[in-house]
Amino acid sequence: MKKSVIIILLLVAFPILAFSDPTTLPLSPSETPNVKTEEHNIPDLTSFFNSYDQASGNIAKSKNDSLLDAISSIYDNFSESTLINPYEIEISKLPDSIFIDCNNYIYPTKSNHITSRFGIRGVRFHHGIDIGIKYGDTIRSPFAGVVRHTNYQRGGYGKYIIIRHHNGLETIMAHFSHTLVSVGDSILAGDVVGLGGSSGRSTGPHLHLEFRLLGNSFNPEKIINFKTTEIKNKNFEGNFLITIADTYSHQGDLEELKRAAYHRVRSGETLSHIARRYGTSVRRLCALNGLKETSIIRIGQRIRYR
Repeated sequence: MKKSVIIILLLVAFPILAFSDPTTLPLSPSETPNVKTEEHNIPDLTSFFNSYDQASGNIAKSKNDSLLDAISSIYDNFSESTLINPYEIEISKLPDSIFIDCNNYIYPTKSNHITSRFGIRGVRFHHGIDIGIKYGDTIRSPFAGVVRHTNYQRGGYGKYIIIRHHNGLETIMAHFSHTLVSVGDSILAGDVVGLGGSSGRSTGPHLHLEFRLLGNSFNPEKIINFKTTEIKNKNFEGNFLITIADTYSHQGDLEELKRAAYHRVRSGETLSHIARRYGTSVRRLCALNGLKETSIIRIGQRIRYR
C-alpha cells in the first residue's frame, strides 16, 4: 500500500516539476552586476550628498575631495574582490554630483566604430558600449589606476580586465584575445593592457567598454564623444561632472527590467499562445523582445511578457 501511494505521488509531482514556469529568470552574468558575497564595512556617504551647487554650477573643491576620499575608502574595502560589482550601492545612494579628473585620459583603441550601444538589449541590459576592432588591435587603459581583477568568463565577458582608477571610476574591458596585465599592476593612462579579440559571448572582434562609479555603470557616450574620441563637457580644470540626474538618466530602464517577467517556450507554442496566456499582445511581446510578428521562436527560448 505504501509503495502504491509513493508511486502515485511521484507521478503527480513529476509533470509539475518538469513543466513549472518561473515568472522571472536571471540575466546573463555578463549583463548584470554580480551578487555580493563578501562582508565589508561601507562608509556612509549621506553626509556628502547634495554637494552640487545648482546656482553656481560648481562643487566646492573641498567637498569634491571629501567625496573622492569616501569613494576611495569604499574601494579599499574591496581591493581584492573578484566580483564585477561587490559594493551593492544603489544609484539613488550615489552622490548627487561629483567631478571626475579626466586630465590624463587616453582613448583606449584606434577604432571609434560603435557596434552596440548602452541600454536595454532584448531581455537584458547592456552595461557598456561595443567598439568594432580588428583581431589583435592594441587596447589601452583610458585612465591611470590599478588592475583589480582579470579573468575569463566563457559565456559572457570572455577575457576581461577590471581597472580601478585614481579618479574614482572603474573600467571594465572585455573580449580580449590576450590580456597583458595582472592583478595589482599599477598602470598609467595609455598603457597597453591587452589585445583585442572575440572571446566569450561575442559574434566578432570588438572591445566591450564599461565605466562604473561604485559598481553602477553609465553610458560611455555620456563622457566620451566617440566621433572625436575626446572627453565631453570638461570644465576648465579638465574635470567631467557626473550627476544622478543626467549621467544616470537610465535608472528608470533598470527599474523596469527588475520588474520584468519571462516565459520559457514549450513545444507547439507561438507568440499568439504566449500573448493570450499573459493577457498581452503579440505586438507588445515583439517590442519587449526585439522580435517581428513573423519571427520563429524556439523551444526553451525566454520570452519577456512584462
